[in-house]
Amino acid sequence: MDNIRLIADDANAEAPCCQCGAVGQFWDRLAERPYCPDCEEALARGEGEPLVARVESRRCCVCDQPGTVSYRTLPLRSGLLVLDLCRDHFRDLLARKLDPIAFAQLRRRLTKVGVNVEQIFLLHDAFYDKEGQALQPVGE
Repeated sequence: MDNIRLIADDANAEAPCCQCGAVGQFWDRLAERPYCPDCEEALARGEGEPLVARVESRRCCVCDQPGTVSYRTLPLRSGLLVLDLCRDHFRDLLARKLDPIAFAQLRRRLTKVGVNVEQIFLLHDAFYDKEGQALQPVGE
């Protein structure tokens, strides 16, 4: 199975946020757990409960290193997207601070499955310029 893929649906699409319990939306899933945008942002800033997850044997969709955590999101005008990311790229994606090379690799891989970076909240042009330079990284 590929390390970046579109899947048809998610049976638990409207599960409450695992941190605050907010309901009513499809939240991103980090290591299979739903996170609302506020709790996802808090996690990226290091203010939320730490994410502890079992690493899967898949390879990272950015650097091809083994040992990943899944990131599921619902891109605009597309099906459910699953990215398998190593620890570093997972953290950098959430913190909106992928380096330009990683951003370009991810853009190429997304294009192959028919998804544009602008369709994904954490990758759209409010956070990265056309060259993949981070514009609004989350503070450390």
